[in-house]
Amino acid sequence: MQIPFTLRLAYHGFRAVLRAGLLFLIAWIFLIPASATEITALGARDGPYPAGLRMMRAARVVVATAPPETYNLIAMGLPRDVSPLMVRIAMIQMAAGNVLPASTRGNGMPSIESDRDNIEGPRFIKID
Repeated sequence: MQIPFTLRLAYHGFRAVLRAGLLFLIAWIFLIPASATEITALGARDGPYPAGLRMMRAARVVVATAPPETYNLIAMGLPRDVSPLMVRIAMIQMAAGNVLPASTRGNGMPSIESDRDNIEGPRFIKID
């Protein structure tokens, strides 16, 4: 028994639309440079792909499309007791560009320089 042509056409059309949408979403998250709004939200000064851009865009997708049960599942997957409300608040803040990884935050503190940068010669252990 073969599925009727109209149902096959609808199925393949729906599948093509889903694939195109997923491809566009991935391209938007990873390849498209930041807009002026995103740059100001992140407070960035380092070019078209500032730190935290991909995280902010992924959080925007989650906030815009995820049902409330998603936050429950994320909270269950975290190692500590974090409530779904706190997960939702964190996602909303990430989507707004307010939360960045600790390594990218500009806290005004000077960078710590190590004596390892001043070592002359090989920087590995020699066994005699």
